[in-house]
Amino acid sequence: MFGDGLAALAIPLLVLNLTGNPLLSGLSAASVTVGYLLVGLPAGVLVDRLDPWRLLIAMDAARAALFAALYALSVAGALRVWLVLTLALSAGACSVFFESALTVVVKDLFAASGLLAANSAIELASQFSLIAGPAIVGLLAATSGISVALLADALTFAVSLASLVTVTRRGSVSRGRVRAGGAVARWPEFAASVGQGLRHLLSVRILLVLTAVQMVVNLCLSVEKLIIYDARDTLGLSPPLVGVVVAAGGVGGLAGALGATPLARWAGEMRLVVLAIGAAGVAVAGMFLASSAVALALANLGYGASLVVASLVNRTQRQRLVPRHLLGRVTGTVRVLFLAMDPLAVVVAGAATVALGGDPRPVFLAAGGIVVLAAGGCWAAGLRGAAGHAEPRPG
Repeated sequence: MFGDGLAALAIPLLVLNLTGNPLLSGLSAASVTVGYLLVGLPAGVLVDRLDPWRLLIAMDAARAALFAALYALSVAGALRVWLVLTLALSAGACSVFFESALTVVVKDLFAASGLLAANSAIELASQFSLIAGPAIVGLLAATSGISVALLADALTFAVSLASLVTVTRRGSVSRGRVRAGGAVARWPEFAASVGQGLRHLLSVRILLVLTAVQMVVNLCLSVEKLIIYDARDTLGLSPPLVGVVVAAGGVGGLAGALGATPLARWAGEMRLVVLAIGAAGVAVAGMFLASSAVALALANLGYGASLVVASLVNRTQRQRLVPRHLLGRVTGTVRVLFLAMDPLAVVVAGAATVALGGDPRPVFLAAGGIVVLAAGGCWAAGLRGAAGHAEPRPG
């Protein structure tokens, strides 16, 4: 997770240093998102066919090698932008395989009642890395150069690799292995495998409702990309205050990861996911009223916390409800559907802001209102009936 956090800033900075082109820098920053759209479905099929622990180890080894290669090329002065983009997208694809395999490994290791706490711990690490990683890259880039940041990134994946190998050798993990034919499938077999995951997703009402509402939420909440624009241009905040507003979302994410498990005990997971989605909508709508750095930061904090809680419950429900041999495919399909909403949402939100004369605040209000309605709709569409008997039993 820390390696991903380092890469989130190191790669775009490297591309900017080479080209000064914001478009290419943005493309490199979206390497994991692009990776999911390119290999999310194949990753799900392979995770269901292979030992997920071996995939975790292989992906850490590959990412350590990729970032070591970037460091070596940088030191040698042989970097070219096409090389950086190719290696960055390859690392992003490795992250897709890693995250898909990790979902199955968590299901293997934890009983149903412990899944939410386990996912919360992983999310806490992820949120922390997204705050600390860029800060450390900025420090390294300023004091020692961007090449040192690339080396640090390679070392983080090497440490992760060593920890996985150590755990595996000790035999302290319980690994369920699935062998559904060979690892490499021809196109008809691959399409049939993906179809099995999709059919299961469509056949389980709770999963279908959660997936549909998450797609609507992703479509609306991508207006978060306008927060920096709102802070700088609409409110006229200084760069340090813009940084505070953005950082508040990360702090909210940490709070959401810490609070998800106790909140689920209090409200129940089905009620909690609806409340969290609704709260995220209210927070985004509240950005319409924000007229100061403090108000916008508080709204972003609430948004970050609510979104993480909803995401954790959604992920945990998939792990509980999907059979182990289909979990990789269902997870890959769902994430591709989620992420496919992002580019469309950014275009719609940006075009709406331009049409409104550059004022993003009505867009925040409309998006937040739709999300609140979506929360009520998913409760009425099936989650209300599931609340109370879809919760895990202790033990």
